[in-house]
Amino acid sequence: MIKTKRLELVEYDVNYASDLFELWSDFEVIKYTYTPLATTIDECISYIEHRIGQADSNFADSFIILLNKKAIGIIGCPLVDKERFVFGLYYQVSRINWGCGYATEAATAVINYIVDNYPDAVIKAEAVSINPASIAVLNKIGLHQTHLEEKGFKRNNLELDLVIFSTAI
Repeated sequence: MIKTKRLELVEYDVNYASDLFELWSDFEVIKYTYTPLATTIDECISYIEHRIGQADSNFADSFIILLNKKAIGIIGCPLVDKERFVFGLYYQVSRINWGCGYATEAATAVINYIVDNYPDAVIKAEAVSINPASIAVLNKIGLHQTHLEEKGFKRNNLELDLVIFSTAI
């Protein structure tokens, strides 16, 4: 568990499936991600169980974001390139909690957690070019824009440019 001033970041747990259903059943929240739109709580339970099954028992890299014991989002920073020691940051926050700084607060905590455990780590993230809120979060937490990947995001016949960020310059 990671604690911040307002949040707790806890490992995935099926007990939060109904809270996460609110997140994953809202297309506005997941439209710029590869998360499938949830139509039932059972789908959320399956997704959570899948994430738990992928977890490294020695290192937590994916978390549920809790505000006052209620799940309001997810965040993770899994190792995506073992040779170069690159971690990939992702996050989703429920729409009702947009604009409150929770994504920035959680991302800062996760990056500090990674850097504390792996000082030589490189952290990368991406945001679709038409998502200024996510781009703002990545800038606020100190990641640097490295390049633009044209039509790098594809979902439901939609192709959008990706802005790629990294801790490495």
